[in-house]
Amino acid sequence: MNRTSKRFSIVSAVIVAIAALPAAAANNGVPIYPNAVNKNAELPVGSPMFQLETADAAATVDAWYGAHLPKSCAHQTAQGGAKYACGNVNIMITPNHGKTLITHMASGGMFGH
Repeated sequence: MNRTSKRFSIVSAVIVAIAALPAAAANNGVPIYPNAVNKNAELPVGSPMFQLETADAAATVDAWYGAHLPKSCAHQTAQGGAKYACGNVNIMITPNHGKTLITHMASGGMFGH
């Protein structure tokens, strides 16, 4: 197996592992949108801050989170996007160049402060 094939195999395995994550991954029990991919491999799903991207419309993503997050989460909308504040996790849904970015961030920021 050459170097490129090994890299492709590793990347494929990571993608499969992320896709297999349960809806409430290690993100403090908050569900993760199922039709999205990790935008930055250096900030894996479940880290204090990570960003996903999907081709789904922001309104679709917002509706999904509205149906799957605890009712105690505060919801705000602005400029075609949305924000959920769920205790120790904030989720921002932002339209971006025809796609939707979904940012999960610990309430204390990336370092939990």
